[in-house]
Amino acid sequence: MRIKVGLEDNYKLFESLLPKKGTITDIGCGYGFLPYMLSFMSEDRIVIGTDYDEEKIAVADNCFAKTKNLSFFAADATTCDLPKSDAFIMSDILHYLPKLEQEKLIIKCINNLNPGGMILLRDADSSLANRHWGTRYTEFISTNVGFNKTKNKLEFVSSNFIEEIVLKNNFSIQKIDNTKLTSNITYVIKK
Repeated sequence: MRIKVGLEDNYKLFESLLPKKGTITDIGCGYGFLPYMLSFMSEDRIVIGTDYDEEKIAVADNCFAKTKNLSFFAADATTCDLPKSDAFIMSDILHYLPKLEQEKLIIKCINNLNPGGMILLRDADSSLANRHWGTRYTEFISTNVGFNKTKNKLEFVSSNFIEEIVLKNNFSIQKIDNTKLTSNITYVIKK
């Protein structure tokens, strides 16, 4: 936990971009580190975490710091019903899905946004060839040591793929590129 939270700089970027009030759903939340941090930062947030890894959800759901504004459920986001939300987070999960499922999930989130809502999406940009090896390496490690489970072959897409989906659905997209060693890009998607 300390390593992950440290690598994420205590989730300062996410905290600065996400609404301080409303329902926030973190798809692929793992052990719930980000949902807990967001709930600590504002009592006016209802934070929902979901992940298909039932073991990770069991850990997240049984933390002593869990409050009534924080909940978790195990499900496959591509097939389950998502709650209406003021923000969706998809951080480092799209590449675990086949390309067609990635598009469907982005559209599913768009369709479940409350008015004025946003999607905060972070994933690798395969078109950044010089830095993409860093992302592939870290994913190789996390999937081969058992930290992350995968049912599919990893499919990394370009930022153009994500931008086309977003613009086709009449949403705006802002890219934040704040990494040096990986191809991870953060996208802020709004109506």
